[in-house]
Amino acid sequence: MSAPFRLIPLGFGLWLGGCITTPASQTGWSAKTRETVPIPCGDQGLIEDLEDGDTQSLEREGRGGYWYSMVDQHGSRMSPQPFRPDAPGRAGSKYAAHMSGQLAPSAPQVYPYAGLGFRLAEHGSYDASRYAGISFWAKGPGKIRFEVPDAYTSPSGGWCTECYNDFGIEIGLTDEWARYTVLFDWMLQKPNWGDRKPQIATDGLVGLEWEFSSQDKAFDIWIDDIAFVCGVEKMP
Repeated sequence: MSAPFRLIPLGFGLWLGGCITTPASQTGWSAKTRETVPIPCGDQGLIEDLEDGDTQSLEREGRGGYWYSMVDQHGSRMSPQPFRPDAPGRAGSKYAAHMSGQLAPSAPQVYPYAGLGFRLAEHGSYDASRYAGISFWAKGPGKIRFEVPDAYTSPSGGWCTECYNDFGIEIGLTDEWARYTVLFDWMLQKPNWGDRKPQIATDGLVGLEWEFSSQDKAFDIWIDDIAFVCGVEKMP
């Protein structure tokens, strides 16, 4: 969920003499998540492929929460609203998740954002401790923060007093479909606000979210074929 935006130096191009020498999508976590080869977890590890065309994620192993969209109230625009699967999906499939629009400029105490996500289980949380992380296919271009609310950062867990500082990672997307693999161990909270925990509670995941927070920028982002991973075959 939206809050002061954390900038991760590894996800940005290097500044030299006032010029960006390398696109954000080619550096740091952006490249690492794209080049890491995951070990799949089989059919039960598939979280959502959107091929049924509805707004509920796949009902497997106690999962099956519903998709939602989110946008600030400071002038940002986003579609579709409310969420619905859009066509076409990746590699000739029927549907994918899609969000496009324009973020408002920032202002004091105003942090523009837009995003989409879904709960893993419609009620309570989901125990994903047997998995190593999550992979998904996406295209932009655009820089997103992939976040995983858990029982300690989501108010639905009943533990946090300063909620919504979810564990996540920032990724620069390319304009072509690519697979991104995110291990739970790589995910961090944003600094200097909210309730703090040393690591994500994988035994109590609440949902998955993809958030765009680049102020005063247009965005056109697609997400598809989301799955748990059971490890990695290769890392860059």
